[in-house]
Amino acid sequence: MGAENLPAGVQLAPHDERRRSQRVILRVSVKLYVAIEGKPDTIAAFTSNVNDHGALLISPESFQPNERFVLEHGQTRERMGCRVTRKSQPGAGGFQVAVEFERAAPGFWRIAFPPTNWKAEDG
Repeated sequence: MGAENLPAGVQLAPHDERRRSQRVILRVSVKLYVAIEGKPDTIAAFTSNVNDHGALLISPESFQPNERFVLEHGQTRERMGCRVTRKSQPGAGGFQVAVEFERAAPGFWRIAFPPTNWKAEDG
């Protein structure tokens, strides 16, 4: 599969060769089911990029490493437990929150990832 087979607007993120699965730039709306001060809450967020093991989210709320919540895919309503992998970073539109799924979930994002040896052409 080459670049012509990627969904419209999908690009590979840099440095994919060091990851256990490829990361693809993709915006998907998600809901985060969290507990804030012991009370259940829902936060609307979206993905910046995704892979079979998790995602980089843009969230209005900041999270600390190892915080856990349930992420719901905005289109399929499928849910997956997540763990925050590093301290949230402020960015455009909210906080960048890196999350890892409780288990690898090929197909969760409903896209076909490019082969591991695929590289974008320069030019």
